[in-house]
Amino acid sequence: MRRLLPLLLLLAACAPAPPAPAPPAPAPPAPDPGNTVTLTRPEGARQAIVVRPSSAGAGAPLVLVLHGSGGTAQEMQGLGFDPLAARDGVVTAYPQGLDGTWNAGGCCGSAVRNGVDDVGYLTALVADLVARDGVDPHRVYAVGFSNGAMMSYTWACAGGALAGIGPVAGALTGPCPSPAPVSVVALAGTADDRVRIEGRPDRGWASLDATLAPFVAGCDAPGTRTAITSWACPGGRTVTREILDGQGHSWPDSATAFLWERLIMGHTGS
Repeated sequence: MRRLLPLLLLLAACAPAPPAPAPPAPAPPAPDPGNTVTLTRPEGARQAIVVRPSSAGAGAPLVLVLHGSGGTAQEMQGLGFDPLAARDGVVTAYPQGLDGTWNAGGCCGSAVRNGVDDVGYLTALVADLVARDGVDPHRVYAVGFSNGAMMSYTWACAGGALAGIGPVAGALTGPCPSPAPVSVVALAGTADDRVRIEGRPDRGWASLDATLAPFVAGCDAPGTRTAITSWACPGGRTVTREILDGQGHSWPDSATAFLWERLIMGHTGS
């Protein structure tokens, strides 16, 4: 054994050293928190979080994401629109409603009680971002949930300069005789007991079919694929309705990507 020990020590000394551990993978870049844009309105200072990725050059599309009643701009920013916007060169804005509400005519809260001109606020915000960031005024989209979805309908019904709206769990809450010629991608859940597909006559909220009726006037007969119905309309615009079986009054997991591909990327010319 004594004779073997020097040999073993020699072999151990000649053995290759173990490989060095791989360096840790670099952490992914932190998401851009955006900048706060403040506008002075008759009802006071109004704020929005605006994210302009480096990929968004002059003439980039603009997407406004509107929270539901009691919600916040920060909550809507957490839905995953910013990574898609960074990928595709789109500016995103997350406006904050007064006391967490929007005046969509028949809903909701203090915004309605105080007669807040939210159409005027959103229009002014777009004009500011056109001047400030050079976004394309002809490629402006409004996406919203619940009260925010109602607000997107109201904005379009007021003739707002929108290319498209993406209402999720929303309804018309007032008349809409001559809406802007917008593309629409509307999502509704069969288990939504707050904004029901069949409407809420007790609150003056239209059914989904009645809500979409002003926007599909003059469009071709719809084509249906599973739960998705679509209309081809004059001027190259489209209206799409998706019924989500079993979906309650919440933001569907698939909604962000579906709206992005169907509405924004489907009509930006990208």
